[in-house]
Amino acid sequence: MEIKPIRIPRSVIREIPPPTEIPAPVVRGIAPPAVNVPEVIIDYPTIDVPTKEEFEAGVAPSKEEQPAPTEPTRPGLTTTPPIAETAVETQQSVNVGGVDVPIPDPGPLVAAGSLAVVTTAVTLGSTIVFTQLKTAAEPMIKNAVQNMMGGKKKKVKIKQVKPVLHYIMNENGTAQIIQYGAKGMKILKDNIENLEQYLRDQVDIDSLYEFDNKLLIDEDLTKSFTKEGQKRFKRHIIKPKAIAKKLGAKFSF
Repeated sequence: MEIKPIRIPRSVIREIPPPTEIPAPVVRGIAPPAVNVPEVIIDYPTIDVPTKEEFEAGVAPSKEEQPAPTEPTRPGLTTTPPIAETAVETQQSVNVGGVDVPIPDPGPLVAAGSLAVVTTAVTLGSTIVFTQLKTAAEPMIKNAVQNMMGGKKKKVKIKQVKPVLHYIMNENGTAQIIQYGAKGMKILKDNIENLEQYLRDQVDIDSLYEFDNKLLIDEDLTKSFTKEGQKRFKRHIIKPKAIAKKLGAKFSF
């Protein structure tokens, strides 16, 4: 086996002419402009603000000097009031760990304790009285309610019959919908090519479509569903054996 040599083409970079020198821009030779900005002198007004002493002297009224009171010179007259004897109350204390702890006055403690006892007694008494009244009046209230309702209670049961929509497969692979209702059976729709898209459209049009109808989808129809569609309508999928078993149990002897 002969190995052909590989011919590497010559580089075209050698044929590129050298770059030409770019002349210097003409902006470099222009002298910078001289800007003559006038100086701004602001003439601020001078405000004569009085000092603190001048302000207080002008606002505060002048105080007249009052003569100092003279002490009486007659013997026996004294202006000093007698000093009243005040009783010093001593509070008892208890020594706890080398620290004197004062004992509080027993008056407030007795008042607080008596108030708590009275409150507890009133609460317990009112609770007992209310329970006794409720127990005594409960039969009377029940009899009055029964008389108003006309004697015995009547329970009204409302049974809602939902139509059953059974989705089965045709021989050509399309789907057919059979509706079972209180008035009988009928074919609701036939030759549905994409059943998953049909179900999604019905749910988008009527959000209560799955709750107002009992849906039964044959397991064979779900083979063409996507994984998301199989998970979405999983609770409506039923095997044909399960339907046959239920019907056979009802008609068996």
